[in-house]
Amino acid sequence: NGNGNGNAGFAGGDIGNVNLTESDVMTITIDDSQAAASPELPVFNPARPCYLADVRDADVAGSGELGLETGQGTFKVTWNGAGDAMTEANIEHNGGDLRTWPALASWNVGAVYEVQVSGINAHPLHFHVNPYQIVDMPEVSYGDGFFKIGDFHDTLLLSDLTGSDPIKIRMITDRFAGKMFVHCHILAHEDMGMMNVIDLIGTEGALFTGSSSCFNTAFNASNDQGASFPEPPATVSKTVDRGFRGLVVFLLVAFGCVPL
Repeated sequence: NGNGNGNAGFAGGDIGNVNLTESDVMTITIDDSQAAASPELPVFNPARPCYLADVRDADVAGSGELGLETGQGTFKVTWNGAGDAMTEANIEHNGGDLRTWPALASWNVGAVYEVQVSGINAHPLHFHVNPYQIVDMPEVSYGDGFFKIGDFHDTLLLSDLTGSDPIKIRMITDRFAGKMFVHCHILAHEDMGMMNVIDLIGTEGALFTGSSSCFNTAFNASNDQGASFPEPPATVSKTVDRGFRGLVVFLLVAFGCVPL
C-alpha cells in the first residue's frame, strides 16, 4: 500500500505515518516434469489414552436425543424432548440454586453413552469434563474434510448441516462423578438458558474397560497408589513469583495506590 496511510493493511492499530510499498522479492518456478513418484506414506495409528478410546463399536450403557433448541424467545438444552431453559430466573425460582437444579439425565461413571444431537448446525455443542466422539453424520465429513466420523471433540459446530440433520456422538464417562454441564458455546445463548446438567453417578474413579488398545494415564485409578510426579524446577517458581510481584506493583502504580 503506497498511499501513505499509516493504518492501511493494519486493522485496529495506528503505526504512525509510514509509507508502505509492495514489490516482488523472489520468483519461484516449479517444474514437476522430473519429479519422482510420490512415496507411499506409512499409516500411523497413535496409542490412545483410555478416555479417548475409539468407541464406535463399543457397547453403550444408554442413549437418547439431545436438542439445542430455540423458539418463542427461549433457548434451552433438552434430553428426549424434556428440559427447561437454565436462566437465572428459572434457577432461582422458589429459592433454588445450581445445586437443586434437576438434571436432564443420570449416567453411570465408566461407561459409554450414545447421544443423537440436533441443532448443532447453529449452536456449538460443548460438554464439560469429558470429550466426545463423532460416530455418525449425514456425510462422512464436513468442512473440506476437517470434521470426520471418528473424530473427538470438546466443542463442535457443523454449519453445513441443516437444522433437521442430527448427528450421533458417543462419550466415555471417564472416572469423574458429579454434575456435568452441557451448553451452547455461544455465550449469549448460554446466558439466555441454553445450558443444562447431566448427573454422573456411580463409583468415583470407575474406568472404561471396553478397549484393549488404549493405555492408562496418570489420572487412572490403577496409578493412584504410589504415583510420583516431579517437582517443577526452583527457577520456574522464582520467575513466576517475580513476575507476579511485578504485575502487582504495576497495577498499584497504575491506579494511583503507590506513588512513582
